[in-house]
Amino acid sequence: MASAIIRGLVKHGHKSEHILVCAPSQHTRSRLVKEFNVRVHSDNSAAVAFADIIILAVKPFIVPLVCDELRPLLGQLNEQRGDQGGEQKLVISIAAGLTHASISDKLPRNTQLVCAMPNLPTAIGKGLTGLYVPGHLDRQAFDDAEQLMRAVGDTVWLEDENQMASIVATAGSSPAYFFLFLEAMEKAAIAQGLPPKTASKAVLQSAMGAVSMAMASKEGLANLRHQVTSPKGTTEQAVLAFQHGDLDALVARAMDSAARRAKELALG
Repeated sequence: MASAIIRGLVKHGHKSEHILVCAPSQHTRSRLVKEFNVRVHSDNSAAVAFADIIILAVKPFIVPLVCDELRPLLGQLNEQRGDQGGEQKLVISIAAGLTHASISDKLPRNTQLVCAMPNLPTAIGKGLTGLYVPGHLDRQAFDDAEQLMRAVGDTVWLEDENQMASIVATAGSSPAYFFLFLEAMEKAAIAQGLPPKTASKAVLQSAMGAVSMAMASKEGLANLRHQVTSPKGTTEQAVLAFQHGDLDALVARAMDSAARRAKELALG
């Protein structure tokens, strides 16, 4: 996900020299320089000193270790900024399954912290990121978090942290659902006799067209579906097959499973 965000930021106008990536592996640092021409470092403290916005893009179990490492310097720098009337540094965590409180407890008191859940299409600037912060967030920090994540797609602010599990199920995991469904359509088209390239093009272009129509329309998904489902026509037969297979219930079970797992991760 870190690479996806870097790719999206660079692609959408953020200067690579303004991005400093810390990674313990020399191989990873070399790859990032080659791919994105960003600045790299092995010391996390270098990022804290360099950046106004710090993104924690590590595995959840590593977050406490990183926060313990950064806490003294981050506290010192924020205190200096406060004395000078400047804005506090903003920390954005994209670690799945960690609550705001569990991260905040590891950082200096009053740290501006936003929990974010981006999805994979951030890599092409088409992502969706769920954002959450309890209570007050400085206007500048709010705007910075919004602007940063809008560089790689759209954003939604959540009113309750419990909604983060639903965002995981609805947006974070959903690209895999769509890929799975498109893959099944492609296999069926090939089985019906279409050449693989033709099947792939037909499926992907149709999916893109349907999504574009849905986003441009004010009629709602159900109305759009009814428009293309003529009585006793071919589409109706396909829709009936899906309904007989209880597609709604299957999707609900899948999304409930994803949300439940997200909550389990949050509990540790």
